[in-house]
Amino acid sequence: MEVIAVTTVYLHANERTQTIHCSDGSQGVVQLAAPYYQFRFYSHQHPSFWLKQSQLQDGATVKVRDIQSTDDFQLKLI
Repeated sequence: MEVIAVTTVYLHANERTQTIHCSDGSQGVVQLAAPYYQFRFYSHQHPSFWLKQSQLQDGATVKVRDIQSTDDFQLKLI
């Protein structure tokens, strides 16, 4: 499993369901299901993942491993 690049995920710093945009042009949605944030992507380009509320910080990095690949994400709060 090889990491190709870090994908930046842009999201608003609030506790609402919202569309997220990525640096590679892909999109998805983030939903709050306290105490977690669930990230899902519209295409199968990236795997879904979740974070604890305390982990959702500007600049935080997340490594997600699934059967096919390893993805690195960086969160950017706007």
